[in-house]
Amino acid sequence: MSQPGPSAIAANRPLSDLPGRILGIDAGGSGTRVVLLENGTVTVRPDGPPMNALLTEGYAGQLRHIIEAADVTAAGIGLPGISRTGHARDLSDQLTRQAGCPVHVTGDADSARAGAFLGAPGVVVIAGTGSMAAGWNGKNSARAGGHGFLLGDEGSAYWIGRAAVRAALRFQDQMGGSEAIHRAVIRAAGQNLDALISDICTHPAERDRLTVLAPAVTALAAENAEATRIALEAAGHLADLAESIRRRLGPLPVAGAGGVFRAPVIWDRFAELTGAVRPAASAAVGAALLAGQHASDA
Repeated sequence: MSQPGPSAIAANRPLSDLPGRILGIDAGGSGTRVVLLENGTVTVRPDGPPMNALLTEGYAGQLRHIIEAADVTAAGIGLPGISRTGHARDLSDQLTRQAGCPVHVTGDADSARAGAFLGAPGVVVIAGTGSMAAGWNGKNSARAGGHGFLLGDEGSAYWIGRAAVRAALRFQDQMGGSEAIHRAVIRAAGQNLDALISDICTHPAERDRLTVLAPAVTALAAENAEATRIALEAAGHLADLAESIRRRLGPLPVAGAGGVFRAPVIWDRFAELTGAVRPAASAAVGAALLAGQHASDA
């Protein structure tokens, strides 16, 4: 059910309207992007480690270290794994006390949407290590996906990598699959399939063992039918996330964010199905925008 939307930046508000030095942090499964927003200028700062509120131990301390090292007047954080009611508020309060400046924590989808549309209404589909969508129509918000690699994340890099391993295993078992994908998986993984399966089953939460395979699959899509099928199916799953939001919130514009969309075969099909555009700004900038608005409203 739709819920009241998060604090909105005025549509297309110039970045220079936000005073002070504001840090924007976009955490994720493949790394944490950090930017500094000051006087309308965005400066990229060193990346932080991968973080997820459900999967990463000690992430609050890591976030505090990033904020304290930047010497800022406010900080915004988009963090995956924020699902429990009140979790974002409690973490915001904790980091505000510890870091000595206002800290505003949201789910990573909220910061991605704020960056994609500079605070205006819209739907953002995030496809990186995992996948989800979030939208806001100026009044209500809605989300879809984001249920984790065991139960969801369709169309994500993890999902693509898993589909590639399955195609490789089917070929190895002489049940179909693809010889080209079989070769690509072994080359990208740097080990044979038996060793890869053992690693995945022994360390299931270490998702990079599968996400690293996604670019190898999408690179094959121009010449291999099975790779094309996987890539187009991924795009279809991601488009379904956007349409789920539109059914609830109305015919909003769509943006696609995340590393999966760097593959032309996926982006082209996703854009064909949804009319999607590239984000106006990054999720890290979106986190800074939300933090600036939150500090102004306080």
